Amino acid sequence: MNSQISDLKFFLSPRSIAIIGASENFASISGKPLHFLIEHDYKGRVFPVNPKYDTLGGLKCYKSVLEIPEPVDLALLAVNFRYVLPALKQCVEKKVKFATIFASGFAESGEEGKEKKKQMAELAEKSGMRICGPNCQGSVSLKERVIGGFSASLGVKPLNSGPIGYVTQSGALGYSIFSLAQEAGVGFSYVASTGNEVDLHTLDFMEYMLENADTKMIISYLEGIKNGKQFIRIADRALELGKPIVALKACRSEIGQKAACSHTASLTGSDAVCDAFFRQKGIIRVNDIENMIDIAALMQRIPALPQGKGVGLITTSGGAGILMADEATDMKLTIPEMDPESRKAIMEVIPPYGSALNPVDVTAQVINEAEDFMKVLQIMVKNPEIHALVIVVTQITGESGRRMAEDIVKISRLTTKPITVAWTTGDKLVGDNLKILSDGGIQYFKSPVRAVRAMGALMKYTDFRKRTLAANTGFIEKDAIKTRESAISFLTDKEKSLTEHQGKELLALYSIPVTKEEIADSEEKAVGIASAIGYPVAVKIDSPDILHKTEAGGLKLNIKNTSELIPAYREVLKNARSYNSKARINGVLVQQMISGGTEVIVGINNDAQFGPVVMFGLGGIFVEILKDVSLRIAPVTIEEAIEMIKEIKGFKVLAGARGRAKADIMAIADVLVNVSRLAVELEDKIAELDINPLLVLPEGQGVYVADALAIKQ
Repeated sequence: MNSQISDLKFFLSPRSIAIIGASENFASISGKPLHFLIEHDYKGRVFPVNPKYDTLGGLKCYKSVLEIPEPVDLALLAVNFRYVLPALKQCVEKKVKFATIFASGFAESGEEGKEKKKQMAELAEKSGMRICGPNCQGSVSLKERVIGGFSASLGVKPLNSGPIGYVTQSGALGYSIFSLAQEAGVGFSYVASTGNEVDLHTLDFMEYMLENADTKMIISYLEGIKNGKQFIRIADRALELGKPIVALKACRSEIGQKAACSHTASLTGSDAVCDAFFRQKGIIRVNDIENMIDIAALMQRIPALPQGKGVGLITTSGGAGILMADEATDMKLTIPEMDPESRKAIMEVIPPYGSALNPVDVTAQVINEAEDFMKVLQIMVKNPEIHALVIVVTQITGESGRRMAEDIVKISRLTTKPITVAWTTGDKLVGDNLKILSDGGIQYFKSPVRAVRAMGALMKYTDFRKRTLAANTGFIEKDAIKTRESAISFLTDKEKSLTEHQGKELLALYSIPVTKEEIADSEEKAVGIASAIGYPVAVKIDSPDILHKTEAGGLKLNIKNTSELIPAYREVLKNARSYNSKARINGVLVQQMISGGTEVIVGINNDAQFGPVVMFGLGGIFVEILKDVSLRIAPVTIEEAIEMIKEIKGFKVLAGARGRAKADIMAIADVLVNVSRLAVELEDKIAELDINPLLVLPEGQGVYVADALAIKQ
């Protein structure tokens, strides 16, 4: 196992468990863990600890964890929050490997609680004993029947074991999701509830589960992300292994973020950055419990992930076909039209008022001619452009419905292409048919939209994974170390805020095209620079104390000749001194004017969780008012850069809308890649960088940085 991954073997598969604060009241929080371990036939050793009892549940009860004569892998602390620290100290003395704290009343409840949480964190760090919680509902290993929690949902027998790993920062909601998923037939390998995350957190469990052979997908309820760099590592590994991660990430709104701080003291960070990270790494983000459960339920039943985005839609109702097609289109799936030969074969077995395109509408005629349904399935499955089937059955009941269900199961066993069904009829009418599907390994839904949405999520994931693994995954530059060294040397004697000219010098080190320019400290020198560059030019005040030149009147554009240059030179100096009499002025920047370009903005910022983030958008109103931007975590590949450009709503402006010349999109992409490289290599040196505007010329003519602002750490 990777040395960076927390070894949670004896947390999730403990050989022995101590329950500190165990109770004879099996309906209470402190009584349920013992009851559940006994009821689910846990095979390891269980040691109840409570000075009030001699025995509990037929087991010897110990006065203290220190009296237990055998080693303890996991301690479950079911005590009041005031007794947690003393109990933890005894666990350390006993050399317990892991502890789970159920109690609340720590970082989410004032200064006293925060201090206790701090002491717990220090105890974990100094002792090496790992702690889960506090304010969590415990963790479970389904396959080994390790029930280390107290949620009522763990009292159901039997609990479904399966290939889905689950991590949650919420206890009550988290186990409610678990209960709903179990009812939907989802089987779990592990479940981890982490609460306030004083030590172990969701990503530690996610990383461990990912390497587990029994885990094929991880679903998660997240409020905050503790370690963005770790999540990047996990996401990359998940793509490599082909194990999808599904995230129900809360705190999208400002109110939601405030609620998280009071509920779990989570660091939520910027949701826009988090959303960009999910897209960049193929993490399936959902905004609803039902959608997450649907995806997990489908994942555990299909023989293999779909190998593309081509979906085959079969329906017994034209209306249901429209609903499926609409949802597939919204998800940007492809709906391949059947080839003429296939259409002809299908029309031979369906009524003339049906449709042999895609969706294929077999109509309710299958009630009378059920054997023809199998022929349609066979034709659809053979189509190489179709990578998965979604089938809608409406009110087809009785013998016809039974034969349809059997045919769907039969065809599923002849192909690795995943199949799901939406049977839009009540259980009282078609319950037996649904059982045939379920027993045959087919996941069914009651809604066509839900079926397409679940399948579509997996189709988009595998399509993304194939493209990502085939693409250039990073930049390779043999002179990268030399460039970084040159940049660090350049920055050494600079002010915290670089001037525009200094910012451009830094960008030029990373092969980012900048305008021709030079600083003039006299009128004569300004004239000479302008003559060398060629008119028209711009003049700008160059001062580390004046960052916003327009506000200071320190900017004059489109100067056409010497007679315009001299007064412009004098004016920007005068305005700058009037704006800030104490400003240090290096001189006046005489700069090449670029005409005919489209203004865009490129920036970098260091996110608290994920580190350097690259931003792209159109300039002007699109950024300031419409906030039409795209984000990615650095570094950015050329493929990701192109996706960023196409992602903004204003992309049509760059693509040549309404007769405009198409902009040099590849040149923008090169800038995004190189800026991201700068962001990574100078993460500890540069806090923020804005290129605004980057002037983009027509296709093939390149880009130029017209203005830049860089701020050091």
